[in-house]
Amino acid sequence: MARGRVVQYPIFLCRDGDPRYHAVMKLPGSTSPSLVTIAVSVAAGLAVFACSSQELVWPAPRFDAAAAGGGGASGSGLGGSGAGGADASGAGGNGGGVEASGSGTGGSGAGGADASGAGGNGGGAGGSGGGAGGAGTALDCSPPSGGEGALKLTPVVSGITRPLLLKSAPGDPTRRFIVSQPGQIFVLKDDAPEPAVFLDLRELIAFGGERGLLGLAFHPDYEANGRFFVHYSDKVTDGDTRVVEFRRGETPDVADPTPVATYLEHEQPQTNHNGGSIEFSPRDGFLYLGLGDGGNSNDYGPGHSAIGNGQDLTTLLGKMVRIDVATHPYGIPEGNMTGEGVRPEIWDYGLRNPYRFSFDGCTGDLYIADVGQRLWEEIHIEPAGQGRKNYGWRLMEGKHCFVPAESCDPEGITTLPQVEYPHAGQVIEDCSVTGGYVYRGSKIPWLRGAYFYGDYCSGRIWTLTFEGGATTAPVDRTADLETLGFAIAGFGQDSAGEVYVADFGGTVYRVDPE
Repeated sequence: MARGRVVQYPIFLCRDGDPRYHAVMKLPGSTSPSLVTIAVSVAAGLAVFACSSQELVWPAPRFDAAAAGGGGASGSGLGGSGAGGADASGAGGNGGGVEASGSGTGGSGAGGADASGAGGNGGGAGGSGGGAGGAGTALDCSPPSGGEGALKLTPVVSGITRPLLLKSAPGDPTRRFIVSQPGQIFVLKDDAPEPAVFLDLRELIAFGGERGLLGLAFHPDYEANGRFFVHYSDKVTDGDTRVVEFRRGETPDVADPTPVATYLEHEQPQTNHNGGSIEFSPRDGFLYLGLGDGGNSNDYGPGHSAIGNGQDLTTLLGKMVRIDVATHPYGIPEGNMTGEGVRPEIWDYGLRNPYRFSFDGCTGDLYIADVGQRLWEEIHIEPAGQGRKNYGWRLMEGKHCFVPAESCDPEGITTLPQVEYPHAGQVIEDCSVTGGYVYRGSKIPWLRGAYFYGDYCSGRIWTLTFEGGATTAPVDRTADLETLGFAIAGFGQDSAGEVYVADFGGTVYRVDPE
């Protein structure tokens, strides 16, 4: 086998008493498995078997391998694993076998095993079992390196009506998918100069203001099962929330337009604060949805409870929702909120409008950008698996008392944001935070691990890093990227970990080194 060649073999993991994971694979022309030592999780999401004659595999992954003699294929293997999943990361390897360098992180479900290294604890077990498995990715999980340089924006596609976000599908590095608010998903192929329509949902969608096609999430095992999910405002019900499953069509360039199933429905009493993002966690494999507080203002009025929807655990409004879509109807993962009258789908509460949130694909940490009311925008960074948080709204706006305006006891009842910024004090005032992604690409090595976010009203963009439970001071990247005055509706991330910026005016840009 040639050094650095990408191959796809049946493979499963075992430990056999060794602190390192092993992989058993069937090589071409062989009738029995061959054992190679791997010091990192090259296939998070695989079932873990004992080392035996087992040759079964779940799921069949792509395995990047290289010849012996210490050579290896770089990369990371991460994804949420199901029951019996493996969650491990590490570095190095032995010189005599196949070595996968880099790092990998994945989520383990019931019965999962944690290897030493950066792997997370078993999570996502419970009543519905572990979450979805996932194929490896090309994210670069290594620490930042090199000296800091200048940045620029490179236009990738233009002419899209109200682009909101860009994503790649697991196992498909050659396509990027762009969501437009009116209801279309476009596919942009590496070998095609213009985007094409992947799925058109305009007939189903209530579009206008903050409503429309708001979120897209590809199943971690999309390469094998073709499942993906959309979050939109439903036209028939005049804007209620719908989370619906669709499938890839006969070719990877077009989706099957027939909905498979509606997984979640929720009434929206107003036309704003609908939330937006839906994401699969790379740690537990479950589907997360951010929902706003029901709209209007101040979490008050028709459709709002006396204490505000954000603090009311009998409604999903103002919450982070976490469900298991392995079955229909959905399952409730262990670890969600519990209690009499509490909606079991709730993962976190006390949010005003978590329009954009994302996971760090390497650590599984959750970044929630919550749009403020009058004075403050805020970002919550939740370490992987540590939900059940009260983020304060409407008791708090940022780190400040809101209702009541004084003596709201923030220490006793809320988790304050790691980052906040005021509306006032700028040439163009800030007013609405837009969450982005943690950079895990290779083009800008000194930025690895930095989280991008911006403001819709001013066009300002910042980065910060989160490590050891603390954040660095935000760095303003606006001058470099020349985004002042942009309407930053969203960000994006491709399969290589590169970050994109979506301007509401119709253009999607990639962040590149100058």
